[in-house]
Amino acid sequence: MSGHRHGKGLYKDSEDGILMGVCAGLANYFDFSRNGVRFITVLCLLFMFWPTVIAYFIAGFVLRHRPLCYCGRDERSFWRQSSTR
Repeated sequence: MSGHRHGKGLYKDSEDGILMGVCAGLANYFDFSRNGVRFITVLCLLFMFWPTVIAYFIAGFVLRHRPLCYCGRDERSFWRQSSTR
């Protein structure tokens, strides 16, 4: 495993997610494929519907959004200047 790509914590990833970004956040945290995590979630929905739905929505409301990731110092300074105007 190559480590976490977007920070050190477990976050929901609304940019790469479909519904609330929980599966995408779990995939980023554990360095798995997003589609693989979504497939496992669908299997859990088929066999354990209510526990999966409850766990998904609890995670969707409890997890924080993924923090922004800047590509370099130039991009960071650009966005800081743009947000102060």
